This record gives sequence, C-alpha cells and structure tokens, in this order.
Amino acid sequence: MTKLAFGRLAFAASAALLLSASPFAAQAQQKAPASADAQKTATAKPVPAMRTRLLTSLTGYEVAEYLKRNDVLYVPVGPTEVNGGSPTDVEYVIPLAYAMKLAEKSDGLVMPYLAYFYPGGTTTSPATVYVSTSESLPYLKALTRSWIRQGFRRIVFLTSHGPSGNTMLPLVREVFDEMHVPVVWMDTGMVRGPSPNGRPGFGEGGPDARKFQTFGAYQIVGRLNDIPVGLSQPKQEFAKDPSNLSRYIPPFNGTPAGNFYADPSEHGGWVTAVTPEERQEWGQKGVELIESQVAAFDANGALEALRQRYLFTKELEKKYGSLLPGQGK
Repeated sequence: MTKLAFGRLAFAASAALLLSASPFAAQAQQKAPASADAQKTATAKPVPAMRTRLLTSLTGYEVAEYLKRNDVLYVPVGPTEVNGGSPTDVEYVIPLAYAMKLAEKSDGLVMPYLAYFYPGGTTTSPATVYVSTSESLPYLKALTRSWIRQGFRRIVFLTSHGPSGNTMLPLVREVFDEMHVPVVWMDTGMVRGPSPNGRPGFGEGGPDARKFQTFGAYQIVGRLNDIPVGLSQPKQEFAKDPSNLSRYIPPFNGTPAGNFYADPSEHGGWVTAVTPEERQEWGQKGVELIESQVAAFDANGALEALRQRYLFTKELEKKYGSLLPGQGK
C-alpha cells in the first residue's frame, strides 16, 4: 500500500521573476499575483474543452495546438503486481485517475501506459512484473527528455506505490541537474486540501478511503468491470519475517533494508468476495472522493509555483553559467 511522504513536493516560489527569453515569456508578462484574491482570480479562468486529455488519444495536430497555449503534462507511474482482490495494475490506475481529473481542472494533458516499474518485495507472486530501479530510471529519463524537447515544461509525476521513491527521487533530481527543468513528483495522497499546518493534508475519507479510491479510480478510467465480483481466497498460515528490523531502524520513505513479502497476501490482503451492487456503490463513492480531493487541491497554484521555479532557474543559469551541471533547455 502507499507510503505517503510530506517532503516530495517543493513548489514554493524562489524569488522575483525576470521574464527574459524563455518558453514562458509569451504566457507570463508579469509576476504572479501577490494576494490570495488575486491568485484565485488568476487561476479561475475557464479551462478550454478538449475531446480527451490523454496525449496518446489526441492527434499530432491537437497536441501541437495545445502546446501553443499550455505546457502541462501529468505522468502517472506505477507497478504491475499482486494487490489482494484488485487487478494487478491498481497502483498505476489510481494515479491515472487522479491525473485525468487534475488535467481537466488545470488544462493539462496525461501520458498513460507507464505501468511496468519497480514493484518492491511482491515478487513472491507470479503476477508481479519485476523491473529494477536501475532499469526504470534510464527509461523514465529518456521519456522526460523527450517531453521537454517536445515543449512540456511543467511535468508532474503521480504515483500511489510505496517504493516509488526509489526511482522517482533520483529521476526528478537528475533531470533537473541535466536539463535545468524542475519536473516534480507527488503521491496521490497529496492531492487534498491544506492541513492546519499549511502542508497538504492526508487521511481524509475514513477507514475505507483506500477501498473507495481503488473502485473510484477504475470507474473514472472506464474499467470498473475489471474489478472481479464473487471471488474469494481462503486464508492460510505462513511463516513471517522474525527480524522486526524497523524496530531498530524505522522506515523513512521506504524500508530500512530490502525484503520480500513472506506471502503475497501481505500486499493487499486476502481476496474477499464483492457483489456487483457493492462494486457499483463503492465505485461511485470513490469517484466522489477523488473529485472532492482534486477540487480541494490548488493544482493551478502549484503549477504557477512550478513555472516560477523554472523561470528563476533560467536566471541562475545566467548568473552561474558553466558552474551549474548540465546544459539546460
């Protein structure tokens, strides 16, 4: 299941903007609004209608027309692995659903099909597709270089899988160092309204939130029927890891050392029967939950901050030149 981390998203503005030669110059002729009311006004513009937000379902002409007005790409990334009674791509479908809703809200596009990445310790199931982190990283970097070359400057990776940080953290850092474009990674758990301490909130939705999130995600992407009904799995006893290593070295954005699940049921639980009526009900509740979270999340404000980070980086390029790694774009 997903392990949420607060430190994944660095969207704060770095300094005043100097809008000299940059891909954003035609779009941003003044500084971001200073007041909260001005910010709301700036981000409340109607989102242009599109027949789909999936880049792979658009024609080349439509993508080119989109890039004339905006540069936002949401990239859901996940594994294919055993996950209880859910289809094996559930931790890809959840970020896909969030990406689709975020794109609708903030005039972005979505890059689908990235569902075969590092799974973690679930390889004790024959359903788990194993791709190592060292194999995943170069592929994602190659894709990101292409998206930047194509004209996307605000790229947001979305995950819903605990070990994602093993790949995503070096990805966003190394892409930035190489190309000087601040791509960002966030867990879907951060798509919420603000908490009292000013950081993204977690835990809304009650004890069944993950269940509703799963069913809702499959409904949003048009695949609710992929969740099986009437299937169950008898429980069984199995030997468990006796080390309790985290008692001495607590996990931080992952596990303190590599491990395999002692039984596939440890990831996603035992399979319990679901009725067609429950599937439909939970799917609708999940859609409402996801939509409410996306509505509460200031996606446009975050994207504007990402724009500011990019523009300020352009100024640092001028100031420090060859001292900075990479060539920039």
